[in-house]
Amino acid sequence: MIHGTKDKQVIEYFTVSDSSGNLISGIDSSAFNIFIYDSTSTEVSNIIGGYFTDLGDGNYKYSFTPNMNGIWYVVVTHSIYFPWGKTDDIYVDTENLSGIYDIVIKTLGLVHHNVYIDQTIYDEHSNMMSARVRIYSNKDSIGTNDDIIETYLITSNSDECGKFNYWEQAVI
Repeated sequence: MIHGTKDKQVIEYFTVSDSSGNLISGIDSSAFNIFIYDSTSTEVSNIIGGYFTDLGDGNYKYSFTPNMNGIWYVVVTHSIYFPWGKTDDIYVDTENLSGIYDIVIKTLGLVHHNVYIDQTIYDEHSNMMSARVRIYSNKDSIGTNDDIIETYLITSNSDECGKFNYWEQAVI
């Protein structure tokens, strides 16, 4: 499923290949048929419009702008290569939800999901005074410079062993 935003362009990507798996480029856009159904299941292909782009190497895209919220349905057909159609759902909402995804990923990191702590500094009581915390998008990258979601600096201050006066964690 693709996510889109109402009144903003969405893109449906698809690939064309022959029966042997060879990618086919250079197909005239008039050879494709597009069927767009809005969230009420009404075909709106002629009303919404849109355009095809040949991206090369057998890759194409169809771009259009949905005008209402809900789940849209797109079917692209070609009489030779896929007469049955290539289909996808597009969830359209008033707002772009990608920011929510970013917040969830950071939250997972802050609850120690794919986290790495290094560059630690300790005081004379062996209390940690500062450290770098990195959260990663996958476990295979932990401890590397790859796939870092966010980096934080932890700082704290202590007067005696095992007790700190404050703890701060800030994005760096």
